[in-house]
Amino acid sequence: MRKKSLKKSLVLVLAVSLLAAPLTACGKKEKNGDENGEVLSDYVYVANYATLDKAITEMHTPYAAGDTIYFSANIAVHSDGSLVTEDELKEMDEYYSTLYGEDARDEAVTFEGEDGSEEAEDETPEAEADTDEAEPITAVASGTDLNLFSSTKDFDIQYISGLYSVKMDGTAYTPLSDYTPPSNPDPLNSYSGLDKIIADEEGNIWVAEYVSTTIYDLPSDFDPAKDDMWEYYVDDERQNFIRKLSSTGAEISSVDLSQFIEEAEPDMSGYSRQFYISDMTMDGEGNVYISDGDATIYVIGKDGDFQFKLTLDTWVNRLVGISDGRVGVTSYGDSGNMVLKLIDFGAKGWGAEINIPSEVWDTSSGGNAYDFCYTDGSSLYGYSFETETKEKILNWINSDVDNNTIEFSTVLDDGSVFAIASNWENENGPSYEVITMIKTPRSEVKQKTTISLATMYIDYGLRKQILSFNKTNPDYRIEVKDYSEYNNDEDWDAGLIKLNTEIISGKAPDLISISNLPYQQYASKGLLVDLYSFIDKDPDISKDDFIKSIAGALETEGKLYQISPSFSVISIIGSASVLGPEMGWSIDEMQAVIEQNPQADLPMGQYISRESVLQMLCMLNMDNYMNWQTGESSFNTEDFKKLLGFANTFPSQDEMEKFYESGEWIDSGTLIQEGRQLFETFSASDFTDFQYYKAMFGGDVVFKGFPTDKKNGNVASFESGISMTTSCKEKEGAWQFMRGLLSDDYQENLSWNFPIMQKAFDKQLEEEMVQEYYTDGDGNKVPQSHGGMSMGNGPMIEFYALSQEEADQFRALINSVENTAVYDESVLNIINEEAAFFFAGEKTVDQTADVIQSRISIYINEQR
Repeated sequence: MRKKSLKKSLVLVLAVSLLAAPLTACGKKEKNGDENGEVLSDYVYVANYATLDKAITEMHTPYAAGDTIYFSANIAVHSDGSLVTEDELKEMDEYYSTLYGEDARDEAVTFEGEDGSEEAEDETPEAEADTDEAEPITAVASGTDLNLFSSTKDFDIQYISGLYSVKMDGTAYTPLSDYTPPSNPDPLNSYSGLDKIIADEEGNIWVAEYVSTTIYDLPSDFDPAKDDMWEYYVDDERQNFIRKLSSTGAEISSVDLSQFIEEAEPDMSGYSRQFYISDMTMDGEGNVYISDGDATIYVIGKDGDFQFKLTLDTWVNRLVGISDGRVGVTSYGDSGNMVLKLIDFGAKGWGAEINIPSEVWDTSSGGNAYDFCYTDGSSLYGYSFETETKEKILNWINSDVDNNTIEFSTVLDDGSVFAIASNWENENGPSYEVITMIKTPRSEVKQKTTISLATMYIDYGLRKQILSFNKTNPDYRIEVKDYSEYNNDEDWDAGLIKLNTEIISGKAPDLISISNLPYQQYASKGLLVDLYSFIDKDPDISKDDFIKSIAGALETEGKLYQISPSFSVISIIGSASVLGPEMGWSIDEMQAVIEQNPQADLPMGQYISRESVLQMLCMLNMDNYMNWQTGESSFNTEDFKKLLGFANTFPSQDEMEKFYESGEWIDSGTLIQEGRQLFETFSASDFTDFQYYKAMFGGDVVFKGFPTDKKNGNVASFESGISMTTSCKEKEGAWQFMRGLLSDDYQENLSWNFPIMQKAFDKQLEEEMVQEYYTDGDGNKVPQSHGGMSMGNGPMIEFYALSQEEADQFRALINSVENTAVYDESVLNIINEEAAFFFAGEKTVDQTADVIQSRISIYINEQR
């Protein structure tokens, strides 16, 4: 995506105080309760937003020093250093669009990430023209020359890094005019970039930069018009620099780290391992610490001179600046636990080792209250060495902040939380805003009725819906309780166990994100609401609006105990000429196909063990074997015994692990084309990926499904199911939130999977059947690819619009679904425990099936 230009204009600040909604704060003092009996803290965090100038469309490696934020961005320049105008870049866009298609320039350009990784940009929004003056245009890696992608027209455009600053209140956006990025020795084969930024108390800026050069051994008769230079590729070289700059960006000192870096052993391909600066921080005396992302720390003195380096016996995770001015590194201790190893600058060695929580990863300043802070993705915590405890400061989503948009956060000395957030959903390109979250007495903010939502994980779409609902609904707000916070090093399922225990014991929250939970068991106990009771009364939604087969898969005995806005279909896909053209098969029929193709030594691909086959087939067939509503189970049937026998034809998990460790992996595409693999487990979550398998299998494919005696093995999978508990006191308010997941706006803007509402599904399918075209340089109309897919060393398979035949095949797949994948850990554990005796030859299949039937029957009826 080409970024919009950085315009030299005044900063427009929009400060918004969200005083209308209570944003939950966490702390030690709690006493008040809400209508549902939930304990509430005395304080909440109120967010104040300042929208940054629209010129800021990139903000890499932001760093806070005092009241200033420093960051980098990339700008487009000519070879003489003059800035590229919007008109010039627009002309180039139009040229490449005409020559190669709408997104040709962007597809050709490689973006260098801040850690040296490559990032592909995929959209090209139309830019505003501004002919009054040349302005910086943000885009790709420093030194990237777009003329490499054209042999007919010279645009003389490349990209270099720029440094900028802005005040924490969003004002005083300023380019650091004296900053000059590292020069590229060979503009065609090298590029430079900036990895990290920090600043000291004296107003100086420290930057970690690199110059990467690709080396070729070209013959004397090399012709760039006809020859491929990559055939003569030798290696890549990378220089890394630490520079100390003035407040305006002028160089004060520079250290080339190359002289202090030990040459690493070549990788498995024989190429040199590249050195990357993955992290950088500063101690209280102004000394700079650098991590190479491996096991070594480099230390630069405050005057810019190299001091020493330290090496760990294991990986360095992060550098941590501690509130008292010391610096440490997070890593793993001898027992596998997370530790913080302090660095003793005076002794030029390691200091004390402190045990810390395992989830410490993304760290920041602790202000005056904590030694350091960290976020685990959902919440912000402060940690104290003295008490050896963590304290939750806030939950991002309960503070009406989307943690996925947070680029940088820190706790200020006054206890408020400062963050920078990005918004990539604007039509005119990305924008940024600063957020200051002030701790405020709960009594000073307007109260809403709280509806609790228990979850182990919140996906992108559900997070957006919660944030939108909380900001727009005048009466209710969703309060998320993330049970994953209860997981620990001793028990990574502690949160799931706690949630399940509370639900079963009658302490259920109002709403439950039901993924990977035994919701049918909850329904059998009368703990869940039949949502049809709300749908039947809803003026805008009816049962007929759902995709009939998918709604049927969600139902339990004709009742709807969960809704999921989206779904995918899990199947087995293969060549129609080999597996047969009709959907569905039994285990006997699947086994017969395998026996008829002895050349297929890996019929389902590599790393498929008997244990994984058994668990997968049980999860996807669970509805055929047990019924929580009636308490009946049927695990001693001939069909289940055949399933056990079929699973036993695959290698054991131990054999697969040894094979995996050998490194002899072959991608599925190669195995399929060589005839060694007959079919593949396939998750249909969009309309294009199956085109890859059509190419791999060399013709028409069939969604055969998993083997069952009823031959109905195409199974729906729901990742975002929500249930309402019968104990919910605000059911109407809860339904207001849930129905939003079924609205046209939500259904038609899903990021992945298929929409569950028929209207939205039909619209999406119709759009996938529209073929777009571009005109090439010869005036020919050429189909535009929707993207592509490759696997391993296999070819890239381009995706195009669906044909009517393909669309009909997808509709048939969706309409064939009758069941859903069921993950019930307790039931699966019983099956796996008893099947192990059968796999080891200690019990017959009849004995195994009888024991499984007995144990599960007892378990179901005990839990109902």
